[in-house]
Amino acid sequence: MQALLRDARQCAVCTNTTTYTCVNPRMQVDSYDLDGRPYELSIIALPYWVQQCGTCRHCTADVRLVHPDARTIVKTTAYLAILNDTGYPFLAREYLAAAHLCRMIEHYADAGLHALRAAWKCEDMVHPMAGFCRTQAIQSFERALQQNQPVGSGTFDSAIIIGDICRRNGDSASALRYAQQAGLLATDDAQREIASQLLQATDAGIRTRIARSAATNEQRRSLRES
Repeated sequence: MQALLRDARQCAVCTNTTTYTCVNPRMQVDSYDLDGRPYELSIIALPYWVQQCGTCRHCTADVRLVHPDARTIVKTTAYLAILNDTGYPFLAREYLAAAHLCRMIEHYADAGLHALRAAWKCEDMVHPMAGFCRTQAIQSFERALQQNQPVGSGTFDSAIIIGDICRRNGDSASALRYAQQAGLLATDDAQREIASQLLQATDAGIRTRIARSAATNEQRRSLRES
């Protein structure tokens, strides 16, 4: 199945139409890292899970969709400062701008996902700001849970994803707490294996792929683009 598609989309903020490369939403993914990163797909798809309008600089997963307040937010100094901050890779800036917009409209789960993808980009470039992006992701995901906004496909996934981001950030105490929480939430042997894998993942410097024997259909859907 083709992973990438070309699609003309009209920006809901300024009505400018641009042809974007988009990730095929029907693309099947069989393997994920513990933090929800699609193991193979993200290599080619990471640049295309965010879109920036070339006219108004609206950054989002899909420029056709917009919250009414976005029209004001994309003009603010704070939003534009993120896009203009050369201390980050360009793609990470787009994701961080999208994350900022989502936080401003209290879509915290989406904000966390954008910040996490910014971290993935920084990781790929061995960029020192990966940790900052992960911290933003953790804060947004935890705020999402407080607001009853789902992270991943359920409470088990939430614990695994946030726990692994904490691990990658060197916060072993929080990673342990989330791994133990995931163990309590696990409902079958496959989930218990995944929780155990997080519990035993001690090297903060590496991505950790979910063992194929432990991957369940629910976990495979974790953080998949709809």
